[in-house]
Amino acid sequence: MHALRATLLVIALASASWAQVNIPDPGIGGPPDSVSGVSYAGVPKRDVFDLIHKILNKRVEPQVELKPRTGFQWALLPTVSYNPVYGAAFGIMLSGAGRRGSEFARYSQLSLSGNWSTTGQIQVQARGDIFSASENFLYKIDFRYLDTERKTRGLGPVYSNQQEYPMEFLLNRFYTTVLRRVSGPVYLGLGVHYDEFGDIVDKRAPEAGLTPFELYSGGTPSETQAVGASLNVLADTRDNVVNPARGYYLSWSFRDYLEAFGSDHNWQELWIEARVYPHVPKQGPHVLAFWLYGWMSFGEAPYLNLPANGWDTYGRGARGYLAGRIRSQNQIYFEAEYRRVLTHDGLWSAVVFGNGTSSSQQDTGGTFGAPDYGVGVGIRLKFNKHTDTNLTVDYGWGHDDSKGLFLGMTEVF
Repeated sequence: MHALRATLLVIALASASWAQVNIPDPGIGGPPDSVSGVSYAGVPKRDVFDLIHKILNKRVEPQVELKPRTGFQWALLPTVSYNPVYGAAFGIMLSGAGRRGSEFARYSQLSLSGNWSTTGQIQVQARGDIFSASENFLYKIDFRYLDTERKTRGLGPVYSNQQEYPMEFLLNRFYTTVLRRVSGPVYLGLGVHYDEFGDIVDKRAPEAGLTPFELYSGGTPSETQAVGASLNVLADTRDNVVNPARGYYLSWSFRDYLEAFGSDHNWQELWIEARVYPHVPKQGPHVLAFWLYGWMSFGEAPYLNLPANGWDTYGRGARGYLAGRIRSQNQIYFEAEYRRVLTHDGLWSAVVFGNGTSSSQQDTGGTFGAPDYGVGVGIRLKFNKHTDTNLTVDYGWGHDDSKGLFLGMTEVF
């Protein structure tokens, strides 16, 4: 019953925002600056490797040929990133994107990465959305190994002078979902989900009395485990998963974690998501993007498995807040972004965004509090003109003096 009510609530919110936009025909191809070698203004597209060519007088391609050829364009490169949670990080990434079937097929993406940060944290991740060549199957993966320290601040919305409770832990995550196309862009499938949080250290527990982790967990467990299966429905008409400019993405996932599978407790999780890219003039530099999701938990979900900002699959939600700053049993999130190409060759772009996270409150019986808003701006540099992949630099501001610089590759959503 709780899951049904949550579904109806998020669908109602999605419908309210949906009515304000004009959804494009799924048959429309990609934006003018991503389907050919020229930009929307008819100028040849450029990327960072064209700049290198200009300097070195030699073309360097960001590609690695792998056999058998899959239709992906692969880039193997060292990475330097920054996030307020873990500081500066240095590593390596193999990133692939492309159309596996015909030139009109949906884009697939896969990234494999590992890095070490200046705060001593280690991250190894594999994430992707891969369509079969026939597009009849979609494979989604999210594998992570994290040796990390994250600051938590209890449950519910942000408030002034909120105390920090640093926690150290190891995360082993294995999520995989296989979906079969049932009609047009609609896919239906099953998934398995495994999370093991180990070596948990609630660093303030010895001196701070009862921490939020202790209060919620009834103690200080050193490890938690969640193992479950999911039923998933998805519809995707985006022109490009790494840099969408039109189409929509809809997702519904219900996950059941059971003691019979190895979970510490029986509990459930519901994820509902809508991403919409309204039809704007075809020949122009403008893109509008809207993102809405509801993330709900029911039963005895482990504290570190509870919905939290920045813990979506690609960790891009709620820019302006550190990952995990807003944690609760239920969350509803909305973001709007305006994107504009700055140069006719598509090399430079900029974005302006705003978001809001509404969280349930334990002391009011689980009702949702006022949203925690975030705003920000960003700059984009074209990394690969063939796949329309951007290097992203964003700065965001939130409540209670929350702010931060966020670097990445591919658009946030």
